[in-house]
Amino acid sequence: MRTVRIIPLLVAIAVVILSIDGSTSAQVRRKNPLGLGQRGINRPPLGVPQPGPNRPRNPNVLKKQQLQRQVMQAIGLTPAQRTRILEIHRTHDDDVISAGRRVRLARQALDRAIMSENYNEGEVRRATEALAAAQADKIRVDSTVRSQVRGVLTPDQVQRFHQLQREMRRDMKEEQRREQEKETGPLGLRKTPAFEEIDLADFLLSIR
Repeated sequence: MRTVRIIPLLVAIAVVILSIDGSTSAQVRRKNPLGLGQRGINRPPLGVPQPGPNRPRNPNVLKKQQLQRQVMQAIGLTPAQRTRILEIHRTHDDDVISAGRRVRLARQALDRAIMSENYNEGEVRRATEALAAAQADKIRVDSTVRSQVRGVLTPDQVQRFHQLQREMRRDMKEEQRREQEKETGPLGLRKTPAFEEIDLADFLLSIR
């Protein structure tokens, strides 16, 4: 069965993504342990390579895109369905961008209130409530988009998606068990951290 054959590749890609995430975070912390040198909210610290016309693409992004393609293939997403999903995203692009901007501005306002030389608890409370409202609005926008993307899938594709997710979780647990035995042996007491869950729904619903 094609879905079964594709599982080991999906697991391998997922493990690479998690390892890259962890190593990248560690490198950034070592280079900039206090988070100094950042150039604004949601901007990478100085010294972290950024995308550009002459720079190689982030391997983490490439692996995630590969995993997304494999998920689409495994559930049998058709070209017409992918086109419809892209249309849904384009229709809501302005709303998504606007909601994200409101969250960023509200977070900046809260940071300014907290770090003000003249600390005012009332200002901090109002800024906190404004950020919570902006985040709630963004969640509603994201939920609307994802619900519409979900509506493009057939019941059979949804069933295949859940089967794929179950098999991937099972195989990642098995991979963790093998890695643990390599370090300690079958009876070793040392325990390696559990694999982080890969959110396949995020890969599927965020197809661009």
